[in-house]
Amino acid sequence: MPVGFTFMGSPKTDEDIVRSTGRGVIFITLAKMWFMLTGYVVAFGLPRIFKWAADGDADQGQALYGTYKIVFMGVSFINNGIITGTIQAVSKFTSEDVSNAGAVRRLALRIQGGLGIAIAVLYAGFAGFLSDVLGSKDLAFLMRISSGIIVAYSCYAVFIGSFNGRRLYSRQALFDFSYQTMKTMLILVLAAVGFEVLGTVLGFLIAAVVIAIAAALVSGVSGQGGFSARRYLSFAALLFVYTFLLNLVMSLDLFLLKGIAASAAIQAGHDAEAASSISKTLVGQYSAAQALALIPYQAILSIAFVAFPMISKVTFSKDTEKTRIYVQKTLRFSMILIAGLAAVFGALPEQSLGLLFESEYVVAADALSILYVGIAAFGMMATCNTILNGAGLPWRAMAVVLVTLIAVVTSVTLSLKFSGLGPSALKATAIGSTIGMGFGLVVSGIVVYHRFGTFWPWMTGFRVLLAVTAAVSLGRYVLPDAGKVVTLAECIAVVVVYFLVLVTLREFSREDMDQLRQIFSRGKGRQ
Repeated sequence: MPVGFTFMGSPKTDEDIVRSTGRGVIFITLAKMWFMLTGYVVAFGLPRIFKWAADGDADQGQALYGTYKIVFMGVSFINNGIITGTIQAVSKFTSEDVSNAGAVRRLALRIQGGLGIAIAVLYAGFAGFLSDVLGSKDLAFLMRISSGIIVAYSCYAVFIGSFNGRRLYSRQALFDFSYQTMKTMLILVLAAVGFEVLGTVLGFLIAAVVIAIAAALVSGVSGQGGFSARRYLSFAALLFVYTFLLNLVMSLDLFLLKGIAASAAIQAGHDAEAASSISKTLVGQYSAAQALALIPYQAILSIAFVAFPMISKVTFSKDTEKTRIYVQKTLRFSMILIAGLAAVFGALPEQSLGLLFESEYVVAADALSILYVGIAAFGMMATCNTILNGAGLPWRAMAVVLVTLIAVVTSVTLSLKFSGLGPSALKATAIGSTIGMGFGLVVSGIVVYHRFGTFWPWMTGFRVLLAVTAAVSLGRYVLPDAGKVVTLAECIAVVVVYFLVLVTLREFSREDMDQLRQIFSRGKGRQ
């Protein structure tokens, strides 16, 4: 019988936990869905705004979008490292003993505030060097302004981590919802009124400062006493380095494409300014494929947010059997969801890009038809590493991400070495990235299985593979390319076929249905 769809063991003994956990997944999933929606409003709106700002010049519009992506990729991978690492560190020590919530939050705020300031100063100081390496000196000013976002994120993450550790998922989701709404509006409005790329940086900065102040005002917890700074730092330091490296893995292909393409353009006889413009255009095009491919990964982040404190608690209490159950069910749920969403972009790469981007970005369709596999593998690797971190094994997660980083750098560099400029560079980058991330998933799976003696059920993996094959084949060989309205319906059809195949193959059991009913039932455990 397939393993249950939620994270729990016996429905009869764990009803309250099932409800709380299930509703936590729902709250945070809704917030993440809003995060994705607003994020893609920005991703799909800015190319049009930048093209309009460039008086209809498609190449110049793509270059502006490429500049935006490079500036935000730099600060975002730092921010993502800080916010993920901080949330998980604060959540872990809060969930182990909720009576320590106030002490953990106070200690973390002092440490993270200082760390955020230090990193922001370093990032601003190295902005000139980074812009020179990337072949675009105009990036330095924008990078320096964006460094202020790092400080705000460092503090905001402490409050969100405290909510997560106390299982206040609805409050966590509300703040994420409010922040994304405000950030989206500010970025688009300031970019549209004439500030262009600078407006996107200012909008991001203003939103981050405001939400950090708001979270500070409402997230207070009572209680006296302190918490061991040594214990916090010994775990958090590894977690921060790990999350920085993880986000570097996710974004490194863009930086490699930018640097290698600029160098190749110069070798082909272009001057420095033309080479910079060519490489920015390629980054803008590849970013469109990456933006779509990342949707499935972002969709499963809610599972990781809920699973982390639970796995932390059961491993801290040395409940081996329940830990094994949580690990297997977390991986099963994550795989089913990420594979189903990723299948859309494998099935309809050209139509998906044409639906959400201007026509000039469809050139990245071949890259998307490959990259969706790589990002799905990356998402599952990240889920495995979340489990390792939650179990207090950050060194093992660190080793996995280091191996993956080396694999991505090597494979992308080699792929680009044998490609030319233009669409072939986009496809080569996607191939290299997918190979590296796939290797990382294999390594993380071996580590998780060795530690916990379980992974996702093999029959589940086989059924998911059949369902993905059916869904992708439907899009590639049956569904027509017939306009944007029809494309949206076709995307839905691909997902429906995927889940219908799983239901036909009996991947979903009565236990799944029973636990879903518990989640939505009234009674104790309600948040």
